Amino acid sequence: MFGRYHRSRTEERFFLFVDIAGSTPLAERIGPDAVHRFLGEVFRLASDPIDDHRGEVYQYVGDEIVITWTVAEGRDGARPVACFFAIEQALARAAPEFEREFGAVPRLRAALHGGPVITGEVGGSRRAIVYHGDVMNTTSRIEQATRDLERQFLVSGDAMERLADLGGFALDDLGLQRLRGRAAAMHVYAVAAKP
Repeated sequence: MFGRYHRSRTEERFFLFVDIAGSTPLAERIGPDAVHRFLGEVFRLASDPIDDHRGEVYQYVGDEIVITWTVAEGRDGARPVACFFAIEQALARAAPEFEREFGAVPRLRAALHGGPVITGEVGGSRRAIVYHGDVMNTTSRIEQATRDLERQFLVSGDAMERLADLGGFALDDLGLQRLRGRAAAMHVYAVAAKP
């Protein structure tokens, strides 16, 4: 993989940010060791749905997973959207164990955005593949908007245009929304699984 990105390249990618809601008060209540085990179990249970939907974990950032697909890989079957709901189902199946061990069940918030990024290799003694571009920052802003709009899963209009096979999901068009730190408003949808 490192050889592939030795020279940076522009790619069209989806980014799915999945955040574990309420982890800060949980950490205060159960302590750092237990919250580490809690997050570790959430991330472990998320890994099969991510693999099943051909996603790639880019990084874990605190209580958040950043998952990516090339647009070509993620388009069919709306894989990033389906992946989020598969993670949620895996955690729901494990809810009794979480409740028993931690006294809490994981709740998720998520944001999906897509567009062009520069993908390349950086670093010296510790090298990594990184993604640079407005898509990363915007996905983070959309994830923050889940709190303001009181919605669990928000998808940008840009991502919607790049997805196929959305028939299995309930879409709520929220129109143009102002996101913190961005001058231009962005078209956003709330997405839910159909019952």
